[in-house]
Amino acid sequence: MRTVDRPERPYLGQKELDDVMRMNTELLAELWILRDRVTVLEHLLQEKQVISRQALSDFVPQGELAKELERERHALVARVAGAPHQTTYDFKTLARQGDVG
Repeated sequence: MRTVDRPERPYLGQKELDDVMRMNTELLAELWILRDRVTVLEHLLQEKQVISRQALSDFVPQGELAKELERERHALVARVAGAPHQTTYDFKTLARQGDVG
C-alpha cells in the first residue's frame, strides 16, 4: 500500500486550514459518488418503469435497512470528521467504495 506522510509545512499556510480542506475533499468525493450512483439508478428504474421517483422520495426505511443506513452514516461521519486526525494519506482510499449490505 502506498501512503504519503502529511507535509510538515501546510499547503494552505495553516494546519487547521489544511484539515478543513481535507474534510471538504472527503465530503465532495462521497457526495459525487452518491449523486452519480443515485442519478443513474433513478434513471434506469424510471426508464424500465420499475418505480417512480416520487415513490423513492416517499419511502421510509424500516428494520434492517434502517439499521444499515445508520451504520453507514456513522462510518461516514467518522471518516470525514476524523480526516484531520490522520497522519498519513492512503491513495487506496480514493478508490474505496462503501460496503453494500
